[in-house]
Order: sequence, then C-alpha cells, then structure tokens
Amino acid sequence: MPSDKPTRPGQDQQPSERKSEIITPIRLRSKRIQPEPSDPKRISTRFLLFLLMVLAALLAGGFIFIRHVSKHPVILPEGTGGTEQREVEVSRNQIADTERNTTGETDPANNQSEVLSGKQQPIKPQQEADPAKEILESERAENLDAVTRLVESGKKHEKGGRFVFAHTDYQEALKLDPHSEEARKSLKRVKEQIAGDQLQKLMSDGLTAYHEGRYQSARTMLLKAKSFQPDSREVQSALVQVNEAIRLDTIEKLRQKSMAQEQAEDWDQALKSYMAVLNIDPSISFAVQGKESSQEHIRISRQITYFLQNPGVLESDKQLQNALLLNEEARSLHPRGPRLGAQIIDFTALVDAARTPVQVRIESDNLTEVAVYRIGRLGSFVTRELSLRPGTYTVVGSRDGYRDVRQEIVLKPGQKTLLRVTVICRDKV
Repeated sequence: MPSDKPTRPGQDQQPSERKSEIITPIRLRSKRIQPEPSDPKRISTRFLLFLLMVLAALLAGGFIFIRHVSKHPVILPEGTGGTEQREVEVSRNQIADTERNTTGETDPANNQSEVLSGKQQPIKPQQEADPAKEILESERAENLDAVTRLVESGKKHEKGGRFVFAHTDYQEALKLDPHSEEARKSLKRVKEQIAGDQLQKLMSDGLTAYHEGRYQSARTMLLKAKSFQPDSREVQSALVQVNEAIRLDTIEKLRQKSMAQEQAEDWDQALKSYMAVLNIDPSISFAVQGKESSQEHIRISRQITYFLQNPGVLESDKQLQNALLLNEEARSLHPRGPRLGAQIIDFTALVDAARTPVQVRIESDNLTEVAVYRIGRLGSFVTRELSLRPGTYTVVGSRDGYRDVRQEIVLKPGQKTLLRVTVICRDKV
C-alpha cells in the first residue's frame, strides 16, 4: 500500500525521480436503497404473522422447559451464593437447555448444568428415562389419594380397637401401592395385635375346656395358640397339663372298659384294652395284672372247650392227666363268671366219668389164651372180671391149631351195666 510519507531519494537517483506521487484512495459511497412505499395492510399482516410465530415459539419453549424441569429438577447444594444468584444461574441453565432442545443442537457440556457455590461443577451424566418406572410412578400418583384415605381409615379403626377392619384397610392400601412404607408397617403392627388377641382368646378358651373336662377340645385350641407363638412358655405349660390329663383320662376309660369286658367274660377284648393301657404306660399295675389274668382265662377256656368237643382224647392216660391238672387250674381261677363256671362243671363231670372204671366180665373155655390190648395178657380161664376206664379196648384170643379171635369193646363213661364178653377159639387151622 502506498505510504503517505515521501521517500528520501537515494544518492544514485536523479532529482526528477525523487518526487513520488501520492495517491489517495477514493471511498465509494454505497447507494442507499430507498424503501419502497409501505403498504399499511401488508405491514399489519406481516406483523401479525410475526407475533403468531413468536407466540408459538414461546409456547413450544415453555412446554419443553416445563417438561425438562419436571424430569430433571436442579438441586442446589447448601452453602452456595445467595438465593437470587442461584435462581439466576438456574434460570440461565434451564433456558440454555430449552434453546438446545428447540434447535436440536447437542451441547457436550449438557450434563454439567448443576451450579455449586456460584460456579459450574461437573456432575454425573443424566440417566435415560425408564418408561416402566414412569408408568409405575404415574399409577402411584393416581392412587395416592385412595391410599391416604385407606391408611387414615385404618388408623381410626385401630384406635377404636377394631383391628380386623384396620387390617382390611391397610391391606387394601398396600395392594394399591405396594411401595407404601406406612401401609406396610401399619399392616404388620395390626397383624401382631390380632395375633396377640387371638392367642389370648385361644388360651382362655383352651383352659376353660380343660377345667370342664373337655380335654381334646382344650388340646386343639392350645395347639392353635402355639401356632401363633411357638416359643410361648405359657402355652407350652398349658399343653403339658392338658396332655397329662388326656393320658390319665384315656387310661381311666380303658380301665372301665376292661372291667366291663371282664364282667361280660369277653377276655379277648379285655386283653386288648389292657394292652392299650400298657402301650401308654408299661408300669401301670392294674393293666399288668389284667393282662396276665386275661391271658390265663383265654388259655383255660380254650383248653376246656377242646376237651368238651373231643372227649375221646381222655382215653389216653397222658391226656387224662392233662385234663385233671386243667380242671384244678379252672377251679382256682378268679374272677369266674357264669359262662366259665358252666364250662368247669361240664369239664369236671367229663373228667370224673373218664377216670371212673366200668366193670367188664370176660368168659372163655379155659383153653384159649386171652389178652387185652393196653392191659396185657390174662391167660386162660373160664370167667374173669376187669375194672377198666371208659374207652375202646381190643380183646384177643389165641390157641394152638386154631384161628385167633379178636373182639373190640367200647366202655362209655358213666356206664353202670356189667359188660359181658366171650372169647373162645373155635375154628381149626
């Protein structure tokens, strides 16, 4: 650019060349554009459109601003600048956020909008909104009034001692808002109160039933009370008393039952009753003695029945001896009812008849050798009388050169008529 100062000529320049021409730049004036004549109608229309656009922008910005503030409230820490300063800083940040949301620009420092002590401090990036969480919070907000009413109603019922109604209200409140801590704590408190009341009522009813002798009902109530408070020493002590009463009552009922069965001479059932008592307590003396007595009655009765039904077995000396011993045991047995007494009478008569001899006269020819099985050889004779116990006997006659003869005789118990038997070998071989 040419300088305003003249240059000094050099030593080798000519005088004519030392002069320089100063060129002053010419400033061009811009041609002012003359406005066209304004049309009043056109100006008012444009102004109205401009106002509508401004109003629409303000409404959109306000809506975005309110939505942003509702989702991301700015919390200022304590100890910062004055209230007015914080409000100004907050407003500035919120307006900046609104402008960026409106224009669609992305500010890399968008997540550092919190103002601490009048200065901008970095904060954690904002988390994205959870649609499910927003819906849940919206539902809770809708139910807030209903939950509050139910909780207040429950408190009134609880204060009036109507714990069941209070329980219903708190439970309904918790259904509407499962996250309501107040409803949860209130419901727990009322449940404990109801459980305590039920426990006391069950204890009272159970002890009443115990004193009235309704032991099973008492035990049922006390067991239910124990389910409310398993560690209660009071409930446990009451259960011990009731269980002992039930045990003693059961034993007494079995004792009375066994006595009735003995009187009816139903020794099989009496034995079962005594065994049931011994299963409860093996040391109970009446049950021990009753068991032994029942078993003895059952054994003797069965054996007597056998001999009465099979009298022929008494022909055996061994079986007769057993019958005699059995008869002695039966006579010494106590208690002895009518049925057993009748059995003993019949059995004694059978035994007496079985051991009472019957007179038998054997006649021969003095040439035949006579022998009686179970008795022995009698030799040869003309007449001989024997006293034999009732039973069946075989008499055999033998003689050299003659065929043997054999004859069976039956002696009935109690037979008083003399029995005559002839044994002679007549057929030659």
